[in-house]
Amino acid sequence: MENEDGLREETRQLVSDYLEYCCRREGCQERPPSTPAAATMRTVARELRRSYRDFFECARSQLQDRAPEHVISEVAEMMDQDGFNWGRVAVLVVFTGAMMETEDQEKKERGQLRSELSRRLTEELCDYLVEKKGAWLRENGGWTGFHHHFTQKQPPPQSDPNSTLCCIMAAAAGFGLMGLALLLAVR
Repeated sequence: MENEDGLREETRQLVSDYLEYCCRREGCQERPPSTPAAATMRTVARELRRSYRDFFECARSQLQDRAPEHVISEVAEMMDQDGFNWGRVAVLVVFTGAMMETEDQEKKERGQLRSELSRRLTEELCDYLVEKKGAWLRENGGWTGFHHHFTQKQPPPQSDPNSTLCCIMAAAAGFGLMGLALLLAVR
């Protein structure tokens, strides 16, 4: 039980850190990441968002009229169908951050809504990751394992000497077809 509580707290901290990062106001200085894994998540997220910008924007606009908690739950279950890995964990967290981006609210109302939405989505992700994937997370080193997975020195692939970028892209590559299927399935 203590092990699950620790994993839940680490997961909540990482997800909260990333969603807060997504919700920061323009022009405001961002807070430093709360953990090395949170710093890694931000780095991985920037690369995923840059590389798959069209997908995240399309998904966000296509899914805007649905409850974000339900969308996240459905996406998590879809991602689990073909296996689970750190890249899919990252895509799930980044996708959740994309769901936080609402553009049609007044600034004050947006801050209050985002704060509540962030709390709900953090809990939804924590429930999924800890209750359904807790054994996998612990088996793979928890969030320290996530950090090491994306930052460890690996022999560079033949096509790209940047192993971290290659690792991110290879891990996320399997998500492309599922993402398209998701968009078609929910419309």
